Amino acid sequence: MQTEMIQHIVGPLSQVDAEEYLESLETLALELDRAMQAVAAKALPSFEDSLRAQRAVCAKLSEFPRRAAARRAQNDGADEPPVDAELAERIKTAATTLLLLNKSYSALLKHSGDTLRLFAGLFRSYSGPTQHAATVRVNHRTWSCEL
Repeated sequence: MQTEMIQHIVGPLSQVDAEEYLESLETLALELDRAMQAVAAKALPSFEDSLRAQRAVCAKLSEFPRRAAARRAQNDGADEPPVDAELAERIKTAATTLLLLNKSYSALLKHSGDTLRLFAGLFRSYSGPTQHAATVRVNHRTWSCEL
């Protein structure tokens, strides 16, 4: 499935566009990693900078299909040489890396959100126990929170 998706995106791109696409994937992967490190270091400004960069790269990536279609229309449907196999493989590798990083990033943000909800519940209560969802087990005697 992922290979077909990549081929769908990379197929109509010129060699130059494919190189730019690869660069964007790699940049987005670096930004996801930077954001995860910022969360771990509790560095809000760095996290916010990374979010801005992620938005910019995602906006650029979303333009690729439109740009490729416009270029094909401008060339009157003339076939361009296909993207070389090495570049296509590098794009596939970068997309796989990005997918794995995205899963880790999602898990980290979910964990951080859960921790924040626990803290919010703890600080809302005068007696100490938090107000949890039904799926979280309450231990009124001890509290341990990960940050």
